[in-house]
Amino acid sequence: MTSERQKREEEIERLLSGTGLSREPDVAFEEKVRKATAAIGEKEARRIQKTERSGRLKRPISPATAGVWLLVLGVGLAFSMPNVGTLVILCGIGAIVWANFWKSSKK
Repeated sequence: MTSERQKREEEIERLLSGTGLSREPDVAFEEKVRKATAAIGEKEARRIQKTERSGRLKRPISPATAGVWLLVLGVGLAFSMPNVGTLVILCGIGAIVWANFWKSSKK
């Protein structure tokens, strides 16, 4: 079995030497591949940085939405703890007013 393997390897060596190719790596080709890989890596890193930066600028919840949730929570609490419920309702109204005032002042 090893003799068949040796014969195949010798045939491959003969074919490679006949075409002018060698088993030694092509240094210029490897350098081009390294440069292309580095360029792709840098491009991907820049793309990831841009998406992370734009993702950080967005707020997960708007103040108006928080105000609506505070209103709902305040109404629920008003039945069991009227003072706390009223305070939460007032905070919700304040958040909604603040969100609308802030939005209009941006324009």
